[in-house]
Amino acid sequence: MNKTIKTVLGVLIGSSLLFATTAFIISDPTPDFFKKDISQTDLISLSKIDTDNEKIGSFKSSVEFNHNNSNRSTKEFYGQEILISENPRIDRMLIGITNNLITRIEIWKANKLIESKEVGFMDKMTWGETQSLTVEFYDQTYKKYKGHSKISMRFYNGSGFFGDIGTINIDLTKYGDLSGDKSIRLFAKSMTSKMNNSPKFSDLKIWKNYLSFD
Repeated sequence: MNKTIKTVLGVLIGSSLLFATTAFIISDPTPDFFKKDISQTDLISLSKIDTDNEKIGSFKSSVEFNHNNSNRSTKEFYGQEILISENPRIDRMLIGITNNLITRIEIWKANKLIESKEVGFMDKMTWGETQSLTVEFYDQTYKKYKGHSKISMRFYNGSGFFGDIGTINIDLTKYGDLSGDKSIRLFAKSMTSKMNNSPKFSDLKIWKNYLSFD
């Protein structure tokens, strides 16, 4: 083996070790809440979750998603619903993916759709395989971005490193004070007719007062 080949192999091995080490270092800590078997009727209140995290005004939630998508004749929407109290303009947000390969956000007040946003997938999704759907949120009390609010989502395979399938975010600052009590539940709905085949959700994790890589 000549010197050039040895050098190339050394660089490749070193890069792999660096990547693995970095991934371990920046991985999320143990969640404050975990439920393996989760249904769409479960409603999790953030106020009832204890945490040692200190980033007031933020949270992260993640769930595993699996769906065969057998009914493609109608548009379906699946993901996490965030309920917010004490805001005159918003009482809930739905954020997730649709079965026509789009990420989507809906903002509601008193059963009226106030705003929606969609972004196409950036990579291929394999139906029938398990993927992760992670939401991050901060309101105007979050110290680093004081006065601003935002929600974002990543839909990805594996650990998420280079595995993003779709992402979306929206600035919520214009909606004012979003620091009221929040609850999380999962949803699956048809946007054109009845749901015939719901996806399987599992492994709901919640980190209170926390944002990744911040």
